[in-house]
Amino acid sequence: MSRPQPNRGSGAAVTGQRIAVTGASGAIGSRLIALLKSRGFSVVALQRDAGFTHGEDIDIRPFTLADSVETMAEHLHDVDQLVHLAAIIPGKVPGDEGDAALWNVNVLGTQRLVEAMALAKVKRLVLTGTANVYRSDQAEASEESPFGPQSRVLYLASKAAQEWLAASMCNEHDIDHAILRISSVIGDGRSIIDKLACDLASGIPVHIQDGAAFGADFIDCEDVCAGLLLAVETELNGVYNLSSGKRTELIDIVIKLAEILGRPSDAIQMVHANRAPDTGFPAINSDRLQSFGFAPKPLFTVLQRIAESATSRVKTA
Repeated sequence: MSRPQPNRGSGAAVTGQRIAVTGASGAIGSRLIALLKSRGFSVVALQRDAGFTHGEDIDIRPFTLADSVETMAEHLHDVDQLVHLAAIIPGKVPGDEGDAALWNVNVLGTQRLVEAMALAKVKRLVLTGTANVYRSDQAEASEESPFGPQSRVLYLASKAAQEWLAASMCNEHDIDHAILRISSVIGDGRSIIDKLACDLASGIPVHIQDGAAFGADFIDCEDVCAGLLLAVETELNGVYNLSSGKRTELIDIVIKLAEILGRPSDAIQMVHANRAPDTGFPAINSDRLQSFGFAPKPLFTVLQRIAESATSRVKTA
């Protein structure tokens, strides 16, 4: 397989372009918009929450993945590149409706979005996939590794289908595209790691299930934004893993957070569920993206920032 290459290889070549971001009011979307603005891009925030603001000079446009192709195209008429972050994740919508929403939003919504891009003549798509689609029984997954998750299957299947459909449609409509498969995001204030840090900072005991077997490749949300910016500025094409490159077990992270926060060992309690343990996901190789300059921060540095943020949030609560 030939190695993916950037179209132009220079941020200077695209600075000043208008970049639209779906899911703009989310934790990653809002940070990415600020980063794009700081780099000289004109930014369009496509978001459900009309009341969420991004500061001056950000064009906010109402958007959902349930919109018609024509409505989406109206919002994209002056856009050069689109970064597609918006998605339904497990738990947002309960029960059978939530299962249906995974397909209707993540897959069919993306289908309408790419059709709208073609209608509006948007030149390029940066799609955020998930690296947790890879088989979990391997030590490390590269971009060529087989898919086959053992948990969260409905959600991950919808993300895999979204990726395949978007790539096929972009090829059909001659739209350049990059797919960034992101590993397990932390440091956004919403992840399980951030929530556990807040519990520890508050003096609340932390309960770890599954015999501490769960692990994943955890990536800082700031590094995710840096990877997305790299894809925009260098106009990367192809598939790239966006990850730290290392798998860490949840128990090791919680122990380190407890040390940073000065919590005693009995602040961590093990809970054994009557079911097979969820071992999580493998390490995700990100050498391909790192060859273009992506450099994820060490996990300890990320955990220090998460602990500081948790302490601040507890003090102001």
